[in-house]
Amino acid sequence: MLSQRSRYALKALLHLAGEDGTAPVSIGTIAASANISRKFLEAILNDLRREGLVESTRGKSGGYRLARPATKISLPARRTR
Repeated sequence: MLSQRSRYALKALLHLAGEDGTAPVSIGTIAASANISRKFLEAILNDLRREGLVESTRGKSGGYRLARPATKISLPARRTR
């Protein structure tokens, strides 16, 4: 079972995967489309950035985009106990 934070991270990644990847997507756009609190999404995207899954661009036309093609991103399988 995924945590709420993990579900939101997946929603954000799926949103970014649906973009063409040439221009960064604003955090407000992602938050609105995925129905996620902007503040909570900021923390999630920072984690994803530190893990190398997304890149961020600062400034007026800044935002987030995938760090590599969506086909090259996979999630590790969780081990069961």
